[in-house]
Parts: sequence; C-alpha cells; structure tokens
Amino acid sequence: MQELIRIESVPAKLGANFEEVKARLQAELAKYDVIVTIDTLPDAKKLATELNQTAKAIDERRKIEVAAVSEPIRTFDNQMKELVTMCKDGRQKLLDQIKIFEDETREKIRALLEARRAELWEQNGIAPEFRRATYDDLVILTALTKAGNLAAKQDRELEARVLADKSLQDRTERRLLELENASYKAGLSAPLTRDHVAGFLMADDDTYAAELDRIIRAEILREQEAQRRMREKLEREQQEREAMREVQETIRRAQTDRNECLGDAQFTEEELELIPVAEPYEFNAIPETGETKREQAPEPGKVRITVRATFCPEVPEDATDKQIAAALRKTMETAGISTLQSIDIIR
Repeated sequence: MQELIRIESVPAKLGANFEEVKARLQAELAKYDVIVTIDTLPDAKKLATELNQTAKAIDERRKIEVAAVSEPIRTFDNQMKELVTMCKDGRQKLLDQIKIFEDETREKIRALLEARRAELWEQNGIAPEFRRATYDDLVILTALTKAGNLAAKQDRELEARVLADKSLQDRTERRLLELENASYKAGLSAPLTRDHVAGFLMADDDTYAAELDRIIRAEILREQEAQRRMREKLEREQQEREAMREVQETIRRAQTDRNECLGDAQFTEEELELIPVAEPYEFNAIPETGETKREQAPEPGKVRITVRATFCPEVPEDATDKQIAAALRKTMETAGISTLQSIDIIR
C-alpha cells in the first residue's frame, strides 16, 4: 500500500533585495545614532514614524508571501492526515472483528473444557469435595482445532489435573482407613474420627503425619486425665460403701446386744419410752470435706429407717452418769460411729 503513494516536491523559493534594503536602513539609522538635541528632535520623530510604517509593511509582505508559498504544503499535510485517518479507522474495524472472533472461540474452548472435565470426573469416580481441577489457563486460541475439537495438548493436561484430584481422593480415603489402626496402635481407647483430622486431612504427607501425631498425643493425655478422674470417683464410691457397711454392721451389733440385754425381761410401756433413741445416721458423707448432707429422697428400691439401740452394761455402783456417758462416747468413736447426738442413762 505504501508504494502507491507518489509525492512530487519542489522546494519553495522566495527572493528579495534583502541586502540592499538592509544597507539603506543601516545608513538612515546611522544618522541618528547620536544624542538627540533640540535641533535634531523633529527629524528623529519623523524617522521613527517612518521606521514604524516600514516595519509594518515588511511584516505584512512577509506574511502574504509565506502564506502563498505554504498553501501547497498545507494542502499536502491535510491530504496525508486524511490517509492516516483512513488507515487507523480500517485497522480499528479489523481489531473489533478479531476480538469478537477470539472471544467466541474462547467461549467454545471453555465449554469444551468444562464438558470434558465433567466427563473425566465421572469416569474416575471423583467425589464432589475432591473436584478441584481448573482449566482457565488452558483457554487459549490454539486449544481449538480447525475441526472445532479440543486440541490434544489441552486434553492431556486437563486429564492430568483430574487424575491429581483422583490421587488426592485415594490418599484421603487411605488416611481415613488407617486412622482407626493408628489410634488403637497409639493406645487410644476410642479411634479418632474425620472431625479430629479435618483441618489437615488433605495436607502433604509430612504435615499430615506431624499434625496426626500431635492430635494423638493430646487425646492420650485427655484419656489419661479422664481415667484418673474415674478412678478417683470409684475410690470415693468404694469408701462410701465401706463406711456404710461399717455403720450397718455397728447397728446390727447394737441391735444384737440390745436383744441379748433385754432377754426375757419384761418392760412396761412407760419403761420402753425411757430407752434412749439414736438419731438417724446420715449416710451421705463427703470424703473430701467431711461435711454431711441429708438426702432429699431415698434411692429407688430403698427406704429411710430410724435406728434405736439400747445398751445394758454393768458399771461400778459409784460411777456417775457423766463418767458412764464419757466411756460410752469413747467406745462409739472407737467403733467408728461419730454421729452420736445424746445419751440418756436410766438407773
């Protein structure tokens, strides 16, 4: 296209009696290259006016001659600019059409890649949570063949990415299967579940191994603490049961002693009323503090009872009630009974 342009150029030439005019002006100006006096003032003013008029005439003549010579240049410049504009407009139209074509082609490629990826996911049985393969960087114009099919290079790359999803899925499933064995091998009573390792389940092997070891150690410590608390609880319950058995045995012995003491003796109702009655024993001792609390209601299958015991010891005739009571309290404390509230002595 550039070879079609033919330009004929003749350099502009303007001539004038420049030197002649310059010499005359210098001569006239030289006359007044002196200090102006009262005698030369009128001529100086007159020459100044003439010089101003001459300058205007020269400048006007310059403009006219330059414009006349410049007209072909301006015409040429405008014509060249018009050609440039035509080229640029044509180029832009072509670029717009190219963009439309390339955008449509990329959309076709994107649709082919998406369909192919879905097909590969299904063929390899990849679960939704492991479908991570992307293809945005594969959407290039060369990915489409002339027949409108997906190019082999892009197809192979997409398949490799889908197989990477498959590998991740297989590794994760293997880790979950091995998780139970690893838990029992470490000494846990119950195996870890997916919830325990969800945060790092899909990490690289080194990270997964380190995090799993950390979780197992934490679970072992937790189980040991739970077992320790359970043992303490069982020990407390055992102590409570033993204490209850001791009390029950003491009550049984007291009842036996009472029956042996009474024997065949006959008591009137008034005399029976004078036999001291022990306060009900409170069985809910708290080993940690030694405090007691009365149950709000009996446990299922049990009832609350009131225990009354009568003792008939032989004492010296001169023993006072205070001495007898003190000796009885000591005997009860030795037997492990610390709930004795009062002692009534009947002679």
